[in-house]
Amino acid sequence: MAGLMGLLRRYPGALWLLFAGRLVTAAGFSFSFPTFTLYAANSLHVSGSRIGTVLLLAGLIGAGAKYVGGSLSDRIGRRGVMLLALGGRAATSFGIAWLIAFRPEFPAIAAVFVASNAFGQLFEPSSQAYVSDITSGRVRVEAFGLVRMGINAGWAIGPVLLVLLHKSYATAFTVTGFVFTFSFFLFLLAVREPVHAPRPSPVPGAPTGLLSNRPFLVLCLASMVVMTVSSQLVMTTSIYTTRHVGLDPALVPVLFSINGALVVLLQFPASRWMGRVGLVPALVLGSLCYGLGYGGYAFSSGLGQFALCIAVVTVGEVLVAPGQISLASELSPAGERGHYLGVQGLVSNLGWCLGPWIGGQILDRHPGPGGALWFPLAGVAACAALVFGSLRFFGPIGRTSEGAATAGVAP
Repeated sequence: MAGLMGLLRRYPGALWLLFAGRLVTAAGFSFSFPTFTLYAANSLHVSGSRIGTVLLLAGLIGAGAKYVGGSLSDRIGRRGVMLLALGGRAATSFGIAWLIAFRPEFPAIAAVFVASNAFGQLFEPSSQAYVSDITSGRVRVEAFGLVRMGINAGWAIGPVLLVLLHKSYATAFTVTGFVFTFSFFLFLLAVREPVHAPRPSPVPGAPTGLLSNRPFLVLCLASMVVMTVSSQLVMTTSIYTTRHVGLDPALVPVLFSINGALVVLLQFPASRWMGRVGLVPALVLGSLCYGLGYGGYAFSSGLGQFALCIAVVTVGEVLVAPGQISLASELSPAGERGHYLGVQGLVSNLGWCLGPWIGGQILDRHPGPGGALWFPLAGVAACAALVFGSLRFFGPIGRTSEGAATAGVAP
């Protein structure tokens, strides 16, 4: 009990509220949105390359939304942007449900899906800046990991409920709409605006602008490269395992739940470990795990083998996902944190949206199991590890002090 109370006191109450909100929204999101690929491929008989093109478009627009969300949160506040994003998510989820039920045409459904993704990406940099505003040092690294635990706990719950309840696609998106509506009112009533740190005075010898901040630019490049690999988890994995290997489509959500459950188990100890060894070594190791896990797909044919590969991929995820955000926050001026996180999110999203598009193109041209896609992806992951490793040439960045909760919230 004492250990639990110490854990609760280690982080500010505002962070625990965000943790709970992200858990609920992720459960609602994963109850329906990952099935978009399965619905399009198996019910509407849409090709992998066409689905990949929609995801590419969603990623490109989402990248722009991420940049806008970060910059906007520096101007109007973190809370306002998060509320706008949650309201948009709710409306578009209901819209997709209506279209599936009454007008099941891929172009219309895809358009609303793209809009929904944009609202989701609008949310991310504002919530990340919110975490950065109320924490510092090692606590900040752990805080990003804690929020990811909430997100992935939801990811583990949603697909399992979908499999157990056997709900239709339209019902699934309707449930998601109600979940986002609940989250909107939760944030409206309970989340308060953090007290922003003032814009610091320029320090002699320090970067005076984003384009002159070379470590940050290298981080952005590495993030874009590694995201082309990381983004294979949903769309490409779904199509490859079902169409190319012959796995039962009903089992694919199980792989997503394994990923979410492992993040819940591994994220907190991984974040504590990252605080001790430094962010750069953790990002290098995480990139290599991505390559090893996805490379293993080429040798897999059953649920157990794919589950093992997903486990290795998840190790990469718990290191790379919070690590790159925490490092971007460390390299950004306090008064421009939302803007910097928006830029980092924009660039990483370019990799995230290119990945499924490239994956869909290769899978369409190379039917059947094999390494035509997965071996090159392993090589890209190794390149990302090299770029992350080059950050060590800029000095001792990414080695955090103990830190603590810092800024409060406005009354």
